[in-house]
Amino acid sequence: MKKRNYSPLLLILLLLLLAGCAVKPKTAVTKSPVIGFSQSGTESSWRKFHTKSIRTELKRDNYEVMYRNGYQNQERQIQDVRTFIAYQVDLIILAPLTEHGWEPVLKEAKKAKIPVVVVDRHLEVNDQSLYLTHISSSFKAEGQRAGLYVTNHFAKSKQRQIKILELNGTADASAAKLRQEGFADTIGRDPRAHITATINGDFTRAKGEEVMADYIKNHDLSQIDVLFSHSDEMTLGALKAIKQTKIRPGKDLIIVTVDAQENMIRKLQVGEVNCVVECNPDAGWYVVNALNRYFAGQQVPHEIYMPETTFSESNADKVPTRNY
Repeated sequence: MKKRNYSPLLLILLLLLLAGCAVKPKTAVTKSPVIGFSQSGTESSWRKFHTKSIRTELKRDNYEVMYRNGYQNQERQIQDVRTFIAYQVDLIILAPLTEHGWEPVLKEAKKAKIPVVVVDRHLEVNDQSLYLTHISSSFKAEGQRAGLYVTNHFAKSKQRQIKILELNGTADASAAKLRQEGFADTIGRDPRAHITATINGDFTRAKGEEVMADYIKNHDLSQIDVLFSHSDEMTLGALKAIKQTKIRPGKDLIIVTVDAQENMIRKLQVGEVNCVVECNPDAGWYVVNALNRYFAGQQVPHEIYMPETTFSESNADKVPTRNY
């Protein structure tokens, strides 16, 4: 047999060709990020839609979600966050019940290098780097819109005083504090307007009815011109108590409420309430957009506010169907 002499260059080319025919190693599969989502509760249609919006958008973008319901209990939420840390999730979404008491567990998350996205209510912490971003409504602006409706409603009235009963939410919740602040600032422009009493309904229908019934028992509701309620659920409870009196809600008593649930828009349309300030629960797109930017290595703003509006008698017939 004739011996073939291959040049060094040809031998190199043959080796490369054979290497190309070899089985290539499998490419590592990129795992979907695991997100821990701690919600404060299910006390209202608003809260349920807020949860649904976030979970739906996360699923649509192929995030894996560990969801926990805090059932209006901060200690339970803190334990849920610790569970997420132990599980080593990639990111935590936290809808806090109250402002304070979160710093220790947030420090644990930071030590574990797990970023936290705060949704809905604010957190009060000394170190702002303990959370990546806060995504919510502007609660102070909501209070200002409610106050603006009251001052405009009585602008041409000649009555000497405008007495307001405030139905506030959960103590130490930023939504309650900031709505109260924005409302008080705005009605302060009219020296006749003042809050005669503040009662707390914990953002629930049952508590709203309870505290309103107690107020009616011990005070003359006919002396009140305006009820400013921080949530539709509390308003629904308060209306049930008011209807046990001769006071006609929406006529004898001006009612301003926050959230814009479907059931409250219907009451606006029949004249039982006078103004509904929207608190937008549809946070899903904003949350997922922030997560996508973070995981892509892009900068995320520390505060993200969602658009909202106000409904009153003037546009009640034009309100689109609500989803909550």
